[in-house]
Amino acid sequence: MACLLKVLSQNEVNELYELFGYLVSMLDKYAIPYACAGGTLLGAIRCKGLIQWDDDVDITIERIHIPTIMHLKYIFTDGNKYEIIKAGKYMKLRYNNVFIDIFIIDNGIYPQKRWAEYNFKEGEYYPLQEAMFGDIKVKVPHKYIEYLDRTFPEWGSVAHIYNHKTKDKQKMTLTMDMRLPYLPNQNEVDTSTVRTLSSCGLTSI
Repeated sequence: MACLLKVLSQNEVNELYELFGYLVSMLDKYAIPYACAGGTLLGAIRCKGLIQWDDDVDITIERIHIPTIMHLKYIFTDGNKYEIIKAGKYMKLRYNNVFIDIFIIDNGIYPQKRWAEYNFKEGEYYPLQEAMFGDIKVKVPHKYIEYLDRTFPEWGSVAHIYNHKTKDKQKMTLTMDMRLPYLPNQNEVDTSTVRTLSSCGLTSI
């Protein structure tokens, strides 16, 4: 059975970059520190943009800054063009079918025990550094290489693929083509590269 590397449509990618660019501009304007997290951090460091098979953006913000965002909700949603959704111990900023997960941390620590492996060690988070995500200048943790080596030990050679809808986890050897970012306003990612499990070395983890 074929295993599809599911990606967003080009229109959804355009909207995700638009949403992320707007959020970053507002966070910078109001001096609210944040950092790319998860697949978004991997994308910023490994391919300078959205990973081809990713379907959202992940960032972290310290809990102390959340009241400011909620106080300025009308501004952060661009006059309600976007939607802020509180989802338990984290938040979502949504635009049509795309969204940004805003993970709330306390001094670099995730409140959810199931995410404990992604906690930051002392000195890893601050001072923040800059990286590019497409044409968006974003913030990343200070010691992002050490952090990625510890939390995603195969990040330089293996692609970990996670489907938010089915919760399936898979991995495959990272090729040069897979290091290219999915950027706005370009052709769809070539779906002819989709292969079966056996032909592309895809294995469940």
